[in-house]
Amino acid sequence: MTERRSSTRSPVDIIVNKYIDGYPYACRAHDISSGGIRIQRPHEPLHTMKSYAIEIGVPGQEERIWVWARVAWTCGPTQALRFLGMGELDRSMLEQLIDEAARAA
Repeated sequence: MTERRSSTRSPVDIIVNKYIDGYPYACRAHDISSGGIRIQRPHEPLHTMKSYAIEIGVPGQEERIWVWARVAWTCGPTQALRFLGMGELDRSMLEQLIDEAARAA
């Protein structure tokens, strides 16, 4: 697999919800950047969707980050998602999450 990411990923251990047909499926995030996230999918239904709404829980905050994401690659239960769009507040919260994760690493 060729590495093509344009931004550095920071390690995280957080839960994200990947929405499939309107239902959330919990996944564990392993790393995150301003352009995407790598997740472990323990269970989700068979489907043909290529893009998803993603809800990212921010440790210590009630607010959630909402992102529209597309599958970059899949290898077994591991999947990389590329962020396609998010609001300004979500982008700001994401950058704060990335900065905190980078400092903790």
